[in-house]
Amino acid sequence: MREKDNIIEGSGSVYKDIGIPDPTVSLVFCDLRIVAVRGQFYPIEIAVLRVVDDKPRTWSSHIYPALPWSTQILDASPVDLSTAPPAVDVANQTLDLIESCAAGWIYSDSSATAGLIDRLLAETDAGYMPKVDILPANQMSDEMRDQLKTNRRISDDPTVEVERLWTCYQATKEMNNE
Repeated sequence: MREKDNIIEGSGSVYKDIGIPDPTVSLVFCDLRIVAVRGQFYPIEIAVLRVVDDKPRTWSSHIYPALPWSTQILDASPVDLSTAPPAVDVANQTLDLIESCAAGWIYSDSSATAGLIDRLLAETDAGYMPKVDILPANQMSDEMRDQLKTNRRISDDPTVEVERLWTCYQATKEMNNE
């Protein structure tokens, strides 16, 4: 056997030899619950639904206000934030979740999502301001726009809303497969 042909023998299992492949995140929906304090809007809860290997996986968290944010957020919030993780931790987790999306953008049903995500991600300890592209879910297709008109926003709970977006998307896919 020549020197360059000396290949180290593996176990025969791709998973064992090189590790389990990263799941494919094909789509991300995001929604936030917000509170207004002195004309400024702040995120107090976030939900991210990622479509991983064609299955929806939802993550959500309340958000304890960041130090630069108004302390009046705690009083104005309709949900108890006393035990919520700090904004920096939620921002880092959110960034980890959305950076793995193959499409490179996130869909939301709210025009305010982009600014609120920017406000949240400004708190990451990444050392840079991450740029996240947020697109309106109604721009996905005409069918999706019709689904969103029929199935309007029903809750302030972001988890309910990302699941509504997923349901609309699924209905759109079924219509296109018929």
